[in-house]
Amino acid sequence: MKKEFDVLLLGYYGFGNLGDELLCEASLRLLSSCGVPKERVALLSASPRVSEEKYGVRAFNRWSLREIWRACAASRSLLLGGGGLFQDSTSARSCVYYYAAVRIAKLLGLKVWAEGQSVGPLRRGLSRVLTRGAFGSCCHAGVRDESSREILDAMGIRSALAPDLVMSLPVPCAGCEGNVLLFNARPGYRALAERAAASCMKLAENSGREVAGVALSREDEAELASLASAGLVKLSGVTLVSSKEDFARAASRASGALGMRLHFLILSALSGLPLAGCAYDPKVAGFCMRYNIALIDGGAVSLSAPPSAELAAEEAASVEKVFAEGLRAARCETNG
Repeated sequence: MKKEFDVLLLGYYGFGNLGDELLCEASLRLLSSCGVPKERVALLSASPRVSEEKYGVRAFNRWSLREIWRACAASRSLLLGGGGLFQDSTSARSCVYYYAAVRIAKLLGLKVWAEGQSVGPLRRGLSRVLTRGAFGSCCHAGVRDESSREILDAMGIRSALAPDLVMSLPVPCAGCEGNVLLFNARPGYRALAERAAASCMKLAENSGREVAGVALSREDEAELASLASAGLVKLSGVTLVSSKEDFARAASRASGALGMRLHFLILSALSGLPLAGCAYDPKVAGFCMRYNIALIDGGAVSLSAPPSAELAAEEAASVEKVFAEGLRAARCETNG
């Protein structure tokens, strides 16, 4: 049977979270650079129409078993395209969903591969079993942090380490001439968010700068508003960014950034902004350690220099190299 698509892309797409949408954008760009045109790519999305308009590819409803089956039946491979898909911070539902998608793909004869993944935390036995089963079915597994590689290694699964896929995206330089500190907080980690807000206010007061909130999702927007209303941080406003271009506009008047979300930190680093991070999980801690970025603890904080342009280019090349290896494995050009 002739297949309509070479790659079916699956991640946390269509939920309005900028980080995950950037992972989708990066995956499509990397596929194109490897010779896979958009018409040969499909994706599973929570908002198929929105995704089709945004990316110009065919999208299927990720919540419909029939749609998942149709998409897999029309595809040669399934790509788990970045993010923390296998984790059980709140429940095992994420692990169950993505494992089920992998099993359907394997049942229909697709090659399964993964890029830019974070694995864990895995607090439940079921989560560990499902994660081992899913990654054990991959012909290639690419992870974005050392902690994830160690988890898979303990399961007897080999993986390739490369930076987050978003590190391969071109992002305009901010210039760092503004008088604004960008601040991001995410929900679910209130104590950490409060410490981050305290550090941000101390730095702003000491340097005579104002603080602008940057939200990567509606949930971030609500958390920032809550911190401000509680008097924990004084914000000149809150901007909900839905693209890297939106972020570039916010960064154009900034001279530094402090935040929690991994992709807020990545965009800040690629923009050339001095920055500091608040590590709510291993992937953020790993990112900050990799680039010698200061971690917020609620006290006084100094912003760290972002990665140099030369280092950023090297990291983008590393992403492209590992991604290409994964595609070759999915095309059976290697043994995976």
